[in-house]
Amino acid sequence: MRKSRRVAYAVAVSGLVVAGGITFGLMANANTLAFCDSAGAGTTSSPITCSFPNSTTTDTTINTPSAVQAVVNLESGDSSSPSDQYVLVTYDLYCSEGSADGTTTNPTTNPPLAIASGASVTVTLTLPSTTPTPDSCTVESLAATLEAGKSAATATTTTTGTFQLELEWTPAAGSSSSSSSSSSAPATTTHVSTISGYGGRCLDDRGNSSSNRAQVIIWGCNSADSAQGWTFTSSELKHNGKCANIQGGGGSGSKLILWSCTGASNEKWFHSTSDGEYVSSESGHGLLCVDDPGYSKTNGKQLIVYTCHNSGNQHWSS
Repeated sequence: MRKSRRVAYAVAVSGLVVAGGITFGLMANANTLAFCDSAGAGTTSSPITCSFPNSTTTDTTINTPSAVQAVVNLESGDSSSPSDQYVLVTYDLYCSEGSADGTTTNPTTNPPLAIASGASVTVTLTLPSTTPTPDSCTVESLAATLEAGKSAATATTTTTGTFQLELEWTPAAGSSSSSSSSSSAPATTTHVSTISGYGGRCLDDRGNSSSNRAQVIIWGCNSADSAQGWTFTSSELKHNGKCANIQGGGGSGSKLILWSCTGASNEKWFHSTSDGEYVSSESGHGLLCVDDPGYSKTNGKQLIVYTCHNSGNQHWSS
């Protein structure tokens, strides 16, 4: 038996908290179940969208979640329009608890979230469950579409811009955080090798993901958090079988992501034990170091590479 809740939200991409169930930033200890990049979704014209299930995700059933989240990361907006940017998120969420039976339908379309927006902002939408402690939840027909307009109510689809959509979940206390529907074993504590940097923040894999393009971020150091477990071997920084990679092989200011290890120069690093810099072997853009932008201490801040200048926000130690 399962209960259902069908919801459609228009999420205004902004640095402000605007409605119940919507937060800005990252969910601690969340796990990535599915990932979609609008730039790689085959979209060349309006609408620009991402959806699940897709070719990489067929099962979106989660055992014993305490929360389920849709995370939208706006990378670039509509360059031809100064209007606000919106991402319309729709989904079906089915949750069951014991022998509970019933169906609840609650469509909500285009809530008036007409607020200022900006690019490179992450929005987390918590999908409301009809049961407080579900045994399992299945997310169906999750989709996000990029829009622009003067208000969410009048926004229309746009032809430019890119965003990423992730389906994440937070395990209930006592459940495993390492997988979704395939695991029901109690959590175990495993100490990992962390890499610490400025302000007591450590290298972290957002959502403990093993997906290509997963963000390499900073988070408060915790040797019991598997998302902070890294190895440095053969000049590669590895986590969950993926390599820390300069996105697109770009220059100073480019983002640090995870990618399948291929031996390419944009995933190879020299590590100096004297000052702790991780220097990229990609020499086409000068000497680039793993960098905590703006000396940030904000959990969830994505790391970049930046011209090496032997500063505290480029020093890392294991």
